[in-house]
Amino acid sequence: MYLLVAPSGSASWVYRYRRQTRLREMGLGSAQVYTLSEARAAAVIVRKQLADGMDPLTEKRAGRAVAGRTWGQAVDDYIDTHKSAWKTAAQELQWRQSLTDYGPDRAMPLSAINTDLVLSCLRPIWNDKTETATRVRGRIERIWSAEKVKHAVAGENPARWRGHLDALLPRPSKVSKVRHHPAMEYGDVPAFWSVLCARSGIARVALQFTILTAARTQEVTLATWDEFDLEGGFWDRPAAHMKAGVAHTIPLTPPAIALLKGLPREQPPFELSENTMLFLLQKDLGKLGATVHGFRSTFRDWAGETTHHPREVIEHALAHRIRDKSEAAYARGTLIEKRRQLMVDWAAYCTSEMPKH
Repeated sequence: MYLLVAPSGSASWVYRYRRQTRLREMGLGSAQVYTLSEARAAAVIVRKQLADGMDPLTEKRAGRAVAGRTWGQAVDDYIDTHKSAWKTAAQELQWRQSLTDYGPDRAMPLSAINTDLVLSCLRPIWNDKTETATRVRGRIERIWSAEKVKHAVAGENPARWRGHLDALLPRPSKVSKVRHHPAMEYGDVPAFWSVLCARSGIARVALQFTILTAARTQEVTLATWDEFDLEGGFWDRPAAHMKAGVAHTIPLTPPAIALLKGLPREQPPFELSENTMLFLLQKDLGKLGATVHGFRSTFRDWAGETTHHPREVIEHALAHRIRDKSEAAYARGTLIEKRRQLMVDWAAYCTSEMPKH
């Protein structure tokens, strides 16, 4: 490190180093602004960069290039880079929406993202919306880590949980109890089915189909016509639409097939927003104590408490992950007809209060 005095009398701190036989000179700041001890501290950083195989001048210029980078730009870059690996397009929407609603302001300089700012985002929702808060924290952490790899930021990740935020926030498991989706009692389903049949519109058809197949909302709303074999009575759901990321085939009952046959083919059968069926169920029909996803639990309770179908058949019908490979192969083969009978019985139960023709 040198003190370089210009002919005019101004002085500045300079660090000289050799990089691949080439002598380079890097300014550390004006001597009128930075003290000797501050210049020495800056020189230590340069030496560490050299020891790590980096070129200090290149790193400095890269830092200047991202000095005006905003949090919004970092968010967009991360999502654009990773969305092709996500299972569904809905994940991109979830990332953007949660970070817009609860994350840092998109116009904020990336360099301003620190622990205090992250805490100001998380604390208002940590106790009341714990699951959302933990997802937002994890997303901020990942984006910030990606920016650090690109040398846009430096230092400790302000959203890191272990050894950092865990000292400032209570554990999620301590403030949030696992709450299952509210479900309709299976004894109320036949009467509800009659009420539902009196409605019109695609939301009604989608909800009926969801109930009959015990499917998840996303599996229904993302379905395309090429997934259905109406002649054979099968619905082949691709891995990209499944929660477990594993393709799953379910047998279709005659009532479910009839619903599909009544739909136009010019567009996907149930091209709806995620909450359309929930709005119909809770707002239009007044079933505030039930959710669309809860019908899976309704189906599970009905099958387990009122039928003699084996537990493994019921679990396969719900597309719960099967860890044993031989059992999984068995489920795709011989259990398919057993699952078909289970779903036929469920459809008969759902429609049991309908007039017989």
